[in-house]
Amino acid sequence: MGKTELAERLGQLLPDSRVVKLGEHAKRDEKNPLFFPLETSYADVVEAVGACGFLILESGKILDDPGCRPDLVVYLPHPEADKPGGARRRERADIVRGEPLDRETIDRVRGRLDLDDQTFAAILEAISG
Repeated sequence: MGKTELAERLGQLLPDSRVVKLGEHAKRDEKNPLFFPLETSYADVVEAVGACGFLILESGKILDDPGCRPDLVVYLPHPEADKPGGARRRERADIVRGEPLDRETIDRVRGRLDLDDQTFAAILEAISG
């Protein structure tokens, strides 16, 4: 499962969520309607999207915005080599796909998200796949 598919799956699992993609390429109509240019600030995304339970951002670059303080960061390593800034983003990640999770991390993230066991287990399964 790639980044976009994972973001969409998390959007299905998390109540009152919005999935937003930030990218370099022009928006394609059949894709996610919440698309912003890569350089859009976190504050501008939040303002445009409005209130929601969970804001799922498909973007590593948004982590460079000092106003972005996510409840969960999932890093999906590139199979061949990380993109520029990948090491810095990996450091901010709560979960790195393919790396083991300890009980302390699981409990901390689950507590931040305030989710029931079943939903959180489904999220962990989606991330690992």
